Amino acid sequence: MDALKKSLLAIIALSLFLPTLQAEDKIYRVDGLPSDLHYSTGNTYEIHITASDYDAISEVNITVTNGSLSSSDAFEVDIHNLILESSEEGWTFFWQAPSQSFSLGEGNSLMTIVFTDTEGDIWSSYESMLRSPELKAHGSSNVPDWANSLAWTGVSITVLCAVAGAYVLRRDKLT
Repeated sequence: MDALKKSLLAIIALSLFLPTLQAEDKIYRVDGLPSDLHYSTGNTYEIHITASDYDAISEVNITVTNGSLSSSDAFEVDIHNLILESSEEGWTFFWQAPSQSFSLGEGNSLMTIVFTDTEGDIWSSYESMLRSPELKAHGSSNVPDWANSLAWTGVSITVLCAVAGAYVLRRDKLT
């Protein structure tokens, strides 16, 4: 029994130190992307990146397959790669979504953010698929008007027959 108590105390003591070991994880945050990851055609998105250890990151390499990247809100012709130097306060860049419309299943944009450490190795990376605008159904029903009229006529006739049948059956019991 003493061995069981000692092993439980050892496990509890070790678990108290684990949160401090996990505090050194490579944590980053990317803000400014469309909330549902469906971009709006031609919109410009201001994207902010923060990280847990700015001293360890020497550069941030950003690539995108559709649209254009810029370190300011002024855009040149389709720039798909952007390198941001080290920073003590995080990074901000701009992504302009494609201005053309695509057919269903096309137009997605893969955004990749690679954090490089001071030794040239990958500190961490982020990848997100930004999908083309959602196709939404029209507000009207796909059922033709004549079919709706026919359905309501059928419902009306059924209700009238049910009321007439109930009246006839009820009259027989009264006599």
